[in-house]
Amino acid sequence: MSTAFGPDHYDEAYYAENGQSGDRPALGWYVRMVLRYVGRGPYLDFGCGTGHLVRRLAEHGPASGLEVSAWSAEAARRTAPGCPILTSADDLPTGGFHGLTAIHVLEHLDDDTAEAAVGTWRRVLVPGGRALVAMPDPAGRAHALAGDEWNGFADPTHVNLKSHEEWRKFLVHAGFRVVREGSDGLWNVPYGRVPRFLDLRAVPSFVQFCLGRLFLGPGEGESSIFVVENSGG
Repeated sequence: MSTAFGPDHYDEAYYAENGQSGDRPALGWYVRMVLRYVGRGPYLDFGCGTGHLVRRLAEHGPASGLEVSAWSAEAARRTAPGCPILTSADDLPTGGFHGLTAIHVLEHLDDDTAEAAVGTWRRVLVPGGRALVAMPDPAGRAHALAGDEWNGFADPTHVNLKSHEEWRKFLVHAGFRVVREGSDGLWNVPYGRVPRFLDLRAVPSFVQFCLGRLFLGPGEGESSIFVVENSGG
């Protein structure tokens, strides 16, 4: 599996197209899950984009970001002043972090690059350190409902769309122990011709969001969510 999308592709035009350059409510859910399932910092947001999750994490402990796109890294430094934003994994300290987030990162990487990325996670996390990871689930219910209009297909840089079970095996093979797993739910309503306000399939996702928990099972939504622990071996 390969990709023609290098770091320079993730620039101002890319974020203008996908509408994710700013803050958004989902990041608050991820922070609450970090506090509940990952624990204390220091934190690293791996693939931090424009820095809004780094800024939110920094409210709860030391937080840094890694972002290989020069444009995104500079935006992240403006968003999260005082937080180190690095552009090379080689500059990350070994065992320098207790918690890590990688929110919709792996689907942008070919297999070799994804393997290198999770190898970096193991190096920079202390033994027993945890990571919160999210990626689209092509085997999930959202894809089944939306078909070719599924949100996971909307971004052409999604070059690595594995099922939940495939990502699970990938993470375990890389040396992580899965301590919690599930789904974000069917938040991208409407699915089909039902008006948005009548499509109650989003209710479980909304409840999960409000509680800051992960109780929806794998395959029940748009994305796979994992909390994994560094085996330290």
